Amino acid sequence: MKNVLRIFKRDLKSIKKNPITLLIVLGVCFLPSLYAWINIAACWNPYENTSTVPIAVVNNDKEVSVKGKKINVGSEVITELKKNNVLDWKFVNSKDANMGVVNGTYYAMIEIPEDFSKNLTSILDKDVPTKPTITYKVNTKSNPVAGKITGVAKNEIVNNITSNFIDTVNKTVFSSLNNAGKKADSNKDSLLKLKKGIIELNNNMSLVNNVLESVSNHATNLNQFTTDLKKSMPLMSNGLKGIEQQSINTKGLITNIQNDLNKSFDNTQLILNQIQSENSRTKNLIATLNNSTGDTILSTSNNIIFETSTGIDSIIGSITSLVDYLQHINKLDKNISDMIVSLNKIKSSLTEEKKHLNDLQSNISTTNGLSKNTLNSINNYANDVQNQISNTMRMYTSNVKPALNNVTNGLVNSTESASSILKCSEGVFTQIDNLLNSSSTGSKLTADTAKNLNLKLQEFKGLIGKLSTELKKVDDTDLSKIVSILQSKPELVGDFVAKPFNLKEESIYKIENYGSGMAPIYTTLSLWVGALILTSLFKTDIAEFEGSENITLKEQYFGKMMFFTFIAMVQGFIVALGDKVLLGVQTSNVLLLLSLAIVSSFTFSVIVYTLVSLLRNVGKALAIILLVIQIAGCGGSYPIQVDPLFFRILQPLFPFTYAVNGFREAVAGPLASKVLVDFLALFAFAIIFILLGYFLKTPLHPLVDKFETKFEESGISE
Repeated sequence: MKNVLRIFKRDLKSIKKNPITLLIVLGVCFLPSLYAWINIAACWNPYENTSTVPIAVVNNDKEVSVKGKKINVGSEVITELKKNNVLDWKFVNSKDANMGVVNGTYYAMIEIPEDFSKNLTSILDKDVPTKPTITYKVNTKSNPVAGKITGVAKNEIVNNITSNFIDTVNKTVFSSLNNAGKKADSNKDSLLKLKKGIIELNNNMSLVNNVLESVSNHATNLNQFTTDLKKSMPLMSNGLKGIEQQSINTKGLITNIQNDLNKSFDNTQLILNQIQSENSRTKNLIATLNNSTGDTILSTSNNIIFETSTGIDSIIGSITSLVDYLQHINKLDKNISDMIVSLNKIKSSLTEEKKHLNDLQSNISTTNGLSKNTLNSINNYANDVQNQISNTMRMYTSNVKPALNNVTNGLVNSTESASSILKCSEGVFTQIDNLLNSSSTGSKLTADTAKNLNLKLQEFKGLIGKLSTELKKVDDTDLSKIVSILQSKPELVGDFVAKPFNLKEESIYKIENYGSGMAPIYTTLSLWVGALILTSLFKTDIAEFEGSENITLKEQYFGKMMFFTFIAMVQGFIVALGDKVLLGVQTSNVLLLLSLAIVSSFTFSVIVYTLVSLLRNVGKALAIILLVIQIAGCGGSYPIQVDPLFFRILQPLFPFTYAVNGFREAVAGPLASKVLVDFLALFAFAIIFILLGYFLKTPLHPLVDKFETKFEESGISE
């Protein structure tokens, strides 16, 4: 160790004594900083300076007229772009635009054809609409990133047109609906009168029948009555169609109810099974209590009685819930009454059983013994309950469950019958209407016609009654709600459908600018470059001095490594401090930034120095190869997932990976667990290469020395 420090101190003294050496060392300390700072500053905010990127825009669109409204989408787009400063829009003709893209004057061009508005609006007035086309040309030779930027311009135009078009179409559609709403509002009273008229027809059916019968007997002139009735027929027929649609909706609801009832029936079976299992457990506890001896009575009886009472309470609770449920169902089918009675009997027996258990517990407390009579009574009650439960389950399977199924099937059948009735009713109204038409050809209704009409009304009296009942269920406010929706402002509804949601954007670990985002990779690169510069300017072998012949190769290795790592850590400190102070790189934790720069410089210097110390020129080449591979494979510029598989596999083995990740934590906000991993990984790399140097320095030295001698003999080496 003494010789190691001796080598390090001698190198420092050499710098102090020689001004030229001091100047060179100072320059070496700042050189990596220049690499980092220049590159970070150059890419500080490139995507916010796109307003100077020229993009040619050509508008050949011609105006079209749609439903009396003149539309020119191309002109609207140009108007919007003139307000947009994202890019440097150049509005030129097609010839100049094409020539400008070819010679590099413009990075891209966007051309709107003359039939653009015509094709875009074809959806409003043609059965088979034609999709319009926008021409986008980009010169990717001029700059690869410019193509990405101009692609954003293309998307912005397309999105603008799409959003405006959808908004316009929706306004048109909802304007039509708005008109329909106004018509519905004006006829709302008539529709409500129709409902009222059908109900009154049913209420006065007897009167109508009596009048028609009187006509049949006395041949009274009913021409006026037929005319009035004929006016009501279209209203009643239309109302009947509405009720038939309501019946279809009701049928779907009933089907859903049937499914829910079937699930509840399954739950009933499950509750019965649980009651039976809990009672069996109670019987087993009573048997255990009955077998207890005098020595174990006091220690076990109270726990057993408590568990038994708890089990009985659980059974009683389940029975109570089941009885409440079945009593509601019993209103629909009286076959369930017997099961309710049986369940109540079980409940009463369980109550008595629990009472005897309480008596038994009191007896144990006073006599320290079990009453056999009380135990026998409890056991008998338990057996009786078991038998009753078994009978109840058989009753449920054979009688109750079929009855419950009949309830649900009845609901469905009733709905289907109602639907059939309504369909038949349509035919009835058609026949009555035809009959009225034929009977009104004369100035008077004949007695035969009146008789036939009376028979038809008598035949379908029941159907009209059911129709009236269904109409009474329809709420008058339903129509008002529909009219209100249709009368909504078409502008508001159209805008909502075109843009149905707002995007709320939240950044986690937000980085304010692109330069700060790229600072981790450029800082890491500069530190590795700094280590390479050190091995290029300074020797890894010691110069001869008094006593140097007694210094071993391993001591030389560690002594020179102290010098290299010291200068490298100074480089790292300067780079990180300049990132923050000179450039204003976003920094969440300055101390972490400086610490990571020093540790990364130390690790990189150990790696590069060890390679050069062991392998000389070959080591320098390997250090450069490592630099190139790590730039591509550390995920510094792009997500590692987009890199080839080769780099994705090697990424965890690169020191760059952990240095870049650590700098990102310092810039955007540290996560302690990740920072710890990064530091440990960097120290691990340093330790590995120090061990390589320690064990390989001596055995490799003769071979490498011979190799270097041969290389120097060529006359072209440094």
